[in-house]
Amino acid sequence: MNGIIVVNKERGYSSFDVIAVLRGVLGMKKLGHTGTLDPEAEGVLPVCLGFATKVCDYLMAQRKEYIAHGRLGITTDTQDIHGTVLRESDFSVSEEQLREALAGFVGEIEQLTPMYSARKIDGVKLVDLARKGITIERSKKTVRVYEAELLSYDAEAGEYEIRILCQKGTYIRTICNDLGERLGCGSCMTSLVRTATGKFTVENSYTIDDLRRLRDAGRLSEAVIPIDALYLGCKPYELDADQLKSIRNGNFLEPEWLTPCEEPLPERFRAVYENLLGSDEARCIRVYAEGEFYAVYEKRGKRYRPLQMYHEVDNEKNYVRKLTERVESRAEASGVSPVCLSVGKFDGLHLGHRRLIETMRESGLPCMLLSVSHTDGHSIFTEKESRILAASLGVERYETWPLNAENRRMTPEAFVRDVLIGQYHATRIVVGEDFRFGHDRSGDAGAMKRIAEQCGVTCSICPMVYSENEPVSSSRIRSLITEGNMGEAAKLLGGPYFIDGTVAKGRQIGRTIGFPTVNLLPSCDKLFPPFGVYRTETTVRGNTYRSVTNVGDNPTVADEAERTVTIETHILDFADDLYGEPIRVAFSERMRGQVKFGSLEELKNQLAEDVRKAKE
Repeated sequence: MNGIIVVNKERGYSSFDVIAVLRGVLGMKKLGHTGTLDPEAEGVLPVCLGFATKVCDYLMAQRKEYIAHGRLGITTDTQDIHGTVLRESDFSVSEEQLREALAGFVGEIEQLTPMYSARKIDGVKLVDLARKGITIERSKKTVRVYEAELLSYDAEAGEYEIRILCQKGTYIRTICNDLGERLGCGSCMTSLVRTATGKFTVENSYTIDDLRRLRDAGRLSEAVIPIDALYLGCKPYELDADQLKSIRNGNFLEPEWLTPCEEPLPERFRAVYENLLGSDEARCIRVYAEGEFYAVYEKRGKRYRPLQMYHEVDNEKNYVRKLTERVESRAEASGVSPVCLSVGKFDGLHLGHRRLIETMRESGLPCMLLSVSHTDGHSIFTEKESRILAASLGVERYETWPLNAENRRMTPEAFVRDVLIGQYHATRIVVGEDFRFGHDRSGDAGAMKRIAEQCGVTCSICPMVYSENEPVSSSRIRSLITEGNMGEAAKLLGGPYFIDGTVAKGRQIGRTIGFPTVNLLPSCDKLFPPFGVYRTETTVRGNTYRSVTNVGDNPTVADEAERTVTIETHILDFADDLYGEPIRVAFSERMRGQVKFGSLEELKNQLAEDVRKAKE
């Protein structure tokens, strides 16, 4: 069975529960949902069946519409009424004030992922940590709200109903929570219904019980939306029956093999159409053979090349896919989650590493980086910084594998079989073309691919990434940082070099001369740029400020015996006390080297000049 069923999810089911129950109802395994709904939420959850799972990412990216109820005056740890109440406040909010505050959420907004959410960091769901009373640092993400409408409001009870049209990944309960913060009285969500995902609406959805009844009556096909309903903008063509082998092998098609045909899709399924291909749709056609929808093909020159196949393809790639599915089945049977894995020394997570991550994300599996850890030398980013950066790039798990004496003796075959597949359950592997592994570095990328595929696991090899005709590498970036060339290092890293840390108490000498600084205690395994003063940007409490940072040992104010390396940052236009708070200092440019001044007055004058230059 191939197609889409729009499930009307009921309260009490998680999205994964729906998939698990549907496998039993439909008697099939290959299912995928197109957007997580919390267990207490209700509404539209499109589920893709069989070959339709190939359009999961398309459907997940479509706009979502929600109807949410909320209540003013209550703040909870989960941001909804089902959590622990943290604060109750009096409120006096008019309908106009509420409407105006809600309008402020339209457009691009930043949201801090709530701890009670299914997002994973280092392979662990935030909600699992929250239930243990653990709160960790999370980065904000930008989402878009297209429409925000106040539907009703009871000013006396503080109860309101809103409609939100937004992109994927938007937390509606966070909007309710942040709405309360803007109004100064707190707020939480009391109920949530997703009313639409793209053109899929509550009106054309089915509860689990509805689907059971249709199945028992032999009418289940009535609920299945055919895949070709998503491609109505592509003209339909019938393939010559003599060319079935070509389409089954995923080959190019010649124009003379194709004949325009009448629209084969029943009228009742056409309402869900929405252009998934953008401007490419004009070059694409739907191909049918013997009345069955096979594929979407794209015009390339005088021929048509396969863009997306919705039928079994008899080629080597499909053979490897079947092997992979067997490995995934074994992983599922053992109660673990299969992953797409890349292994290496991910120091800096530079452009080359990001290419690997992009390739991994195309698999649709959770992404995992296995970082080979060395005890010698200094790293561009610490392990903690790398974990946070990897999560921001879409990596669900970040693990380290110590390169100790025992592990150094491991053969390439044992490493792939026992570690990558056996220990970490990799069902797909991605490595760079320069990758080496195993005893005496005897294995290369080709050996990784050969061994992995013998074990039924696909392996992709990514080409080197070059900048100015030189390969991007961690060693090249380390050299740039130690030279103080922060701009060029940022180009190869894909973002600025930064230092994360917690603000510690310093000598407070800067405060006495009018330039207060926040002080970070450097990690002993962190690579630092040369001593000097840098133009930087400092992120604190979710906001980023221009700043000036000194890396050095304070020769002007410290005795020779007391001089230790410090990171001192003067944040422009910021005066709050930050002791004990986490901050990030990102380096843009080296302004000058370290200087020992004859007096504090000379130091003060130079700092004033540094700040003036930083403001330019």
